[in-house]
Amino acid sequence: METATKRTHCPNCGARLPEQPLSICSYCAMPLDLATPKETGAQSPNLAKIQRIAEQPDFGPAMQRTPPEGPDYQAGRHRAARGRGVLAAGVVLVCAVLLGRGERPLFTHPLFVLGVLAAGIGAWWWIRGAEAMRHATAHPLVRRTALILDRRSDTALEGWWGNTTYYFKLEFPDGTTGEFAYVGRGASEDLFVNGMTGVAYTRGDRLLDFTHIRL
Repeated sequence: METATKRTHCPNCGARLPEQPLSICSYCAMPLDLATPKETGAQSPNLAKIQRIAEQPDFGPAMQRTPPEGPDYQAGRHRAARGRGVLAAGVVLVCAVLLGRGERPLFTHPLFVLGVLAAGIGAWWWIRGAEAMRHATAHPLVRRTALILDRRSDTALEGWWGNTTYYFKLEFPDGTTGEFAYVGRGASEDLFVNGMTGVAYTRGDRLLDFTHIRL
């Protein structure tokens, strides 16, 4: 006799699933069909409040909005841009040496060696930056009405600076909940608070932004 194996991770995005059965994945919104009809019909006390979000005038523009990508993507983009610049400078330097080297062997010319090194380093930075951008956008952007249930934070010290990552527990219209990481943008940021309603923009287990819609 075969025993059904309990699914622990979403087959689409790989996110770990909670113990209770779900009808969809909290992180990529893929249907899972893990909940029985009785369990699916159980309603959250926040359901009516979350459903009212879609009735507000700001809902349409919020659902059309595409937020900026997170810090990981931005860091990868900046690294790729620096890599392209350094690569281009290295190629220009190598070409200049090739045009004016005369009879001198190339590998004894310091500017040629410098140009080759610069081109190699630039290409490496470009590749690593592009990989970071692809990794940061590996999951689709999902826009959903949501209620912020809870918030916690974790600060990691790096040298003289501290980087704070916030974790927001969100509830969605179908009653599913999930915790999403949001990297802090600085002390001047007007951060989201518990009980806030609006549209959440997520990629996998990352919260990119949250548009507050008042009820």
